[in-house]
Amino acid sequence: MKSPFPNPSPQGRGVADACYRALRLPSLVRRGRGRGFFLLLLFCPFITFGQEITNELTDSLAIIPQQENGLLPDSIPQPLDSVRHRNLDHIQAPVLEIDTTKKINYWHITGRTGEIIPFRPDTFLTDYFNRTNVEGQSVAMAYLGNLGLPGESRVFFEREDRSQFIFLDPYSAYLKTPGKFNFINTKIPHSNLSYQQAGSKNVQEQRLQAVLAINIGKKLNLGFDADYLYARGYYKSQSAKHLNWVFFGNYLSDRHQLHVFINPFEFTNAENGGITDDDYISHPDRLDSRKMSSRDIPTYLSSNDNTTWNSIKGKQAYLNYHYNLGFERETEYEDEEGNKIRQFIPVSSIIYTFDYKDSRKNFYTSDSTLVDKYYKNVDHFNNGRKVNDSTSYWSLSNTFALSMREGFSEWAKFDLTAFLTEDVRSFTLMDRTNIPNDSTLWATYIGGELAKRTGEILRYNAQGSFGVLGDNLGDVNLSGNIETRIPVWGDTASIKASASIKNLAPTFYENHYHSKYFWWDKNFGKVKKQWIGGTIDIPHTKTRFSLGVENVSNYIYFDEKGYPQQHGSDIQITTARLDQNFKFKALHWDNQLVYQSSSNDSILPLPQFAAYSSLYIQFKIAKVLTIQMGANVHYWTKYYAPAYEPATQQFKLQREVEVGNYPLISGFLNCHLKQTRFFVEYYNAGAKFISSPPNYFSLPHYPVNPTILKLGLSVDFIN
Repeated sequence: MKSPFPNPSPQGRGVADACYRALRLPSLVRRGRGRGFFLLLLFCPFITFGQEITNELTDSLAIIPQQENGLLPDSIPQPLDSVRHRNLDHIQAPVLEIDTTKKINYWHITGRTGEIIPFRPDTFLTDYFNRTNVEGQSVAMAYLGNLGLPGESRVFFEREDRSQFIFLDPYSAYLKTPGKFNFINTKIPHSNLSYQQAGSKNVQEQRLQAVLAINIGKKLNLGFDADYLYARGYYKSQSAKHLNWVFFGNYLSDRHQLHVFINPFEFTNAENGGITDDDYISHPDRLDSRKMSSRDIPTYLSSNDNTTWNSIKGKQAYLNYHYNLGFERETEYEDEEGNKIRQFIPVSSIIYTFDYKDSRKNFYTSDSTLVDKYYKNVDHFNNGRKVNDSTSYWSLSNTFALSMREGFSEWAKFDLTAFLTEDVRSFTLMDRTNIPNDSTLWATYIGGELAKRTGEILRYNAQGSFGVLGDNLGDVNLSGNIETRIPVWGDTASIKASASIKNLAPTFYENHYHSKYFWWDKNFGKVKKQWIGGTIDIPHTKTRFSLGVENVSNYIYFDEKGYPQQHGSDIQITTARLDQNFKFKALHWDNQLVYQSSSNDSILPLPQFAAYSSLYIQFKIAKVLTIQMGANVHYWTKYYAPAYEPATQQFKLQREVEVGNYPLISGFLNCHLKQTRFFVEYYNAGAKFISSPPNYFSLPHYPVNPTILKLGLSVDFIN
C-alpha cells in the first residue's frame, strides 16, 4: 500500500455576574434578538452531513482553567489536577463575564450542556519549551519516543476513562475537543503562529500550529485552528504525521448563546515494534554500537524500505445552543448620554447539544511476511491475505436540558440543570461473527447538576447521570466538589474536596474486536469506581498539594498477550502530589512531585515516584527581552511499564523489562519579547555524561530520542 508520507523513508458557557463590571459600557447584546435563531439555522447545514449518530456516553473532556483569581501563581504552569479524573463535564469556576474593556476574551465550554468557563490561554513563558515536548503533557509520560506517537500518562489519575473508540486514546495529547478548545471573543483580528523543529533532514521533527479568529460585530466570532505535525523519527520506521483542523464559531447575546466546533483529523504513524536489543542503548560496548547512528539500530518491524503503518481518520461536529429566558433591570450606571443602563438578567435557559463523531482505523504493511513472523504467523481469518486490518465507528448524541440560572434573585444562590441525552453508536468490524445487535448500540441518560459557581467563601458543584434505557441501562456517574477559601499569611488559600462514584458498562471494543492477529468476544461486567480527594492551594508560598484515593472493581486491562481481561477483585490507587516553586532574586526552582501506589502492581503497575524539576535564572535585557536559562529533569522510579502493542495500539502488561530510574535532563534558553516567545533546547543532554548506563527508555524497547537541539517560536499577531 502506498505510504501516506510525502517522502516515505525509514529515515525519514452566558450569565451576568452579580458584580457585572461591564455595566459601564452600553448594553452588549440587547438588539437583534431574532437573529440568534437565524444563526442557528445558518450553522445547521454544516452539521447535518452526519447522517449517522453519537459517540461517548461520557461528556467531552474539560480541563481546569488557569484561574485568574490569584489561587495559582503564573509561575506554576497550571497542571491538570492529578487527584481527579479529567473527564468531569463540570468544573467549579466563575461564569463567563465578557469584559468589553479587554481586547480578547477566552473560555472553555462543558461538553454536554455548554456552560462557559473563563480561561487564559497558554501564553506563559515559563516552561514553554517543555510544553512543546511530549514529556510536558504530564509529570511523567510513557510514549514511543518520537513526537506524535501514541502515549499515556504514568500518573494514574491523569488517565481518562476509555473512550468508545479506544484506538484514539493514545493520541489524547493531540486530540482537540470542545471541552479543551479555546473559544474567543475579540475586538480586533487575532492570530497566533507557532513552529517547532528539531534534527537534520533525515530525522527532522516539525510542528506548525496556527489560529485565526475574527469578530463580526460584538456578538459573532468565527475562526479556524490548524495543527500540522510531521516527525520522521530517530529510529527506523518511527515516522508520525498529523493533520488536525478546527473550524469554530460562537454567537453570544442576552437571549442566544451558540457554539459550533467542527474538527476533521488524521493521525498516521509508522510502527517499528521497538528496537531488537536494548543493549544498543544501555550497553553499547557489548554490541560495539557506540559509533552507530540511531538509524542503524535494528527494530522488529522494519526491513529495508518496507514499513508498517497505523492510520486513524475521523471528524467531530458539535453544536451547543442556549436560549435564555429572563428580564431587564435598571442599574445605577449611566451611559454617555446620561440614561440609566438596563441589564438583562437571565432566569432560565433551554439548552440543546448536538455531537457527532466518526473514526476509522487501518493497520497495514508493505511486508506481511515480516509482520506475520512478529505475530508468530497467527491468522484468525485463515486466508493468508496481506495485513490490512480495519475497523470504524460513528456516534451521535442529542442532549436537551433546562436550567435555572444562578444570581437572578437573592434566593437563587445556585444553578439547577436537568438534562436528557439520547446516544447511538455503531461499529464495523471485518467479521461480524458473534457480534450482537448488528454492532449498533443505543442508550438514554437522564441527569442533573446543582452548582454554585460564584461567591467568595463557598462554591460547589454536584452532577449525576443515569442510564435508564438501552445498552447502558444501570450506568451511574456521580461526581461533585466543594471549595472554600481561607486567609493565610495575608493571602487567600483555596481548599477543595471532590468525590465521584461510577458504575460504567465496558466499551464495545473492550468486548469485541476482530482482526488478523487479534480476535476477542468478551462479556465483561460493569466497571465500578469510587474516588475521593482534595487539594489545598497556598499562593503566598507557591504551594499546591493534592491527595486522592480510588477503589476500582472489575478493572479491565490488556494482558501480556495483548488481550483484554477483567480483574474481579478491588484495586486501590493512592496518589499524592506537591507542586512547589521557589524563588530567590533571579534564581527560580519549580517542582512537581507525585507519589502513587497500586494495591495490585501486577495488574496495574505504576511508578511509585515521579518528578519534574526546573532550575533556571531569569533576567531582562534592555527591559524588553526576558530570558530564562537553565536545565530541567523528568524522573520516575523503575517499574514494569506496560508494553505497546502495534496492531491494537493498546498498552499491555509485561514482566520482563523494568523502565525508569533514569533522569531525562535537558538544557534550555527560553525567551520572551513583546508578543513573541522562542526557545532553544538541548534535549536529553544527560545522555552525553550519564554512562552508568544510559537507560533513556520511555517504554520497553522504545528509547526516547537521543541528544538533539530543538527550536521553537510562537508569535501573537494582535493588531
